[in-house]
Amino acid sequence: MRLTIRSWCGLVFLALLLPACRTGGAKGGPASPAPPPDFLRSYEGSLRVLRARGDERAITARAGDRWAGECDVAVRVRSVAFEKAAARFALDAVGTPKVGARGVKCKRLEPTIQLALTGFPAGAAESAVSSRVDELLPTPEAYLRAKGTPFDRAAGEAPSEVASQQPDANEAERRLARAVVAWPKPLLSVDPTFRDPAKKVRYQGLIEIEAVVGSDGRLYRPKVKTTLEPTHESAVLGALPFWRFEPARRADGPLGARVPLQLGFRVY
Repeated sequence: MRLTIRSWCGLVFLALLLPACRTGGAKGGPASPAPPPDFLRSYEGSLRVLRARGDERAITARAGDRWAGECDVAVRVRSVAFEKAAARFALDAVGTPKVGARGVKCKRLEPTIQLALTGFPAGAAESAVSSRVDELLPTPEAYLRAKGTPFDRAAGEAPSEVASQQPDANEAERRLARAVVAWPKPLLSVDPTFRDPAKKVRYQGLIEIEAVVGSDGRLYRPKVKTTLEPTHESAVLGALPFWRFEPARRADGPLGARVPLQLGFRVY
């Protein structure tokens, strides 16, 4: 096949244009955040307490910063990303914690919070990064320790037998109740909060629930006794995994107990 000068020049032009197009295409659009290291990925879905600054929508914390504030917030880690040497946490607020009867003070409530941890030197050890994360986002157990209340009970399973003094308690529950020398005592509780998407509903009041406090000091089989809309009931139930108790006791040690509980609930 014979090529004319015009067609030959066209082929040369295309040959020069294609690499340029590929190069230009590589520059299109922002780069996606790098996936987090494995040790940071383990935080996704975990229950934590954001210290001091839970009333801020976006927080940047540099290595060595000292935080001050009274607004601690119970959160669930929705996602973690790693971008420009910063660990970025997307947090969903669950509610406000109380240690015993001591609550927190927040200027306002934020349903979602973005937390960026920056300032780590290149090649920082995993332990150094994890230590900083755990300082600002402690587990419920670590939060209790920081507040002066040790809690070292490992998570167990829902008890098969429980003591109860409830009006509907069966004979087995009543028999165990007669041996109880101390009933459950709340150490850490969380009052749930919920942001109404339409910003039309406002509510603040006490909610009645019933649950089993296991010998491990955690709640099992919770039931909301107050009539609520499904989304509000879901918000209430979502706060209960944070709760920690001194479990019921009889002479030979702790046991499960079915008890009534009250918690504050705020829709804003």
